Amino acid sequence: MTLAPQAPASRRPAPRDRFRGALLGLAVGDALGAPAEFLTELEVRDRWGVLDEMVGGGCHDVAPGEVTDATEMMLALADSLVALGEFDPQDVVDRYRAWFAAGPSDVSLTTRTVMLALAAGTPWDLAARRAYEVLGFPTAGNGSVMRCAPLALRFFNDPDTRRRVSLRESRLTHYDSLAGWSCVALNELLVAAMAGNLSESLPAIAASLEDQGPLVASALRDAVGADPVEIHAAAFVLDSLRAAVWAVLHTTTFESALVEIVNRGGDCDTVGAVAGALAGARYGAAAIPARWLEPLLVRERVTAVADDLADRADA
Repeated sequence: MTLAPQAPASRRPAPRDRFRGALLGLAVGDALGAPAEFLTELEVRDRWGVLDEMVGGGCHDVAPGEVTDATEMMLALADSLVALGEFDPQDVVDRYRAWFAAGPSDVSLTTRTVMLALAAGTPWDLAARRAYEVLGFPTAGNGSVMRCAPLALRFFNDPDTRRRVSLRESRLTHYDSLAGWSCVALNELLVAAMAGNLSESLPAIAASLEDQGPLVASALRDAVGADPVEIHAAAFVLDSLRAAVWAVLHTTTFESALVEIVNRGGDCDTVGAVAGALAGARYGAAAIPARWLEPLLVRERVTAVADDLADRADA
């Protein structure tokens, strides 16, 4: 399968529209995929034919346009970055704890274990390691890569800080380094997409990860040439990253990228959020279908925080 071409320069969105697109796309992908979470691809097809509307329902009984933990944690991180102008891990953890205390319907096992460790008095800089030890297996899930996009916006013009804080933020909940380097990769891809050169930049981004994140680098390269049957909307972070990148590289619109992902079932709300962020950064907010944006319950809040992050980044 060949890669989808980028739009001609005359039809490329303005930078601020891409900033909005990244965060609105994340929320749209989350809400669109939420009703199909944990279903198989066949079950999705039997229930909806093609899932391409905000239908609501699913295991969390979401309303049409309602988001889950991917968007909620993204907004907590974004609010911290806007309020302080920098990444402050204690402030981010405090916001995550407040979110968890409110009783969200969807919380990953790894994140839940970290939040419970924090509630028991574990210091924030040790909680992810404690969760890793308690769970007894690697915690390289997609719970940090789903929320990390605000870091790409805030540190759009500061690549060294962007890489450092992507790793640090991931480790607030996910001790496994695969999760952290996947966040680095996604944020580099988001910056490239917002700059209008996603496809051209991917090989260099993969190469930059080779020494410290070789499995992540391999996942990016695999996404370029993978066959559709090799793509899985699974919770393992490398599967999530590969699927999201593949969907955006091999389609030509925001809508087609998201439909490709959410109809695969599995962890399709979270993978939909990752793909939505990347597709939104590539095509801009104006490319997101109005029928998806209008029912999105957090649309105004997400738009406002994207603009605030653009201001903070001088973009």
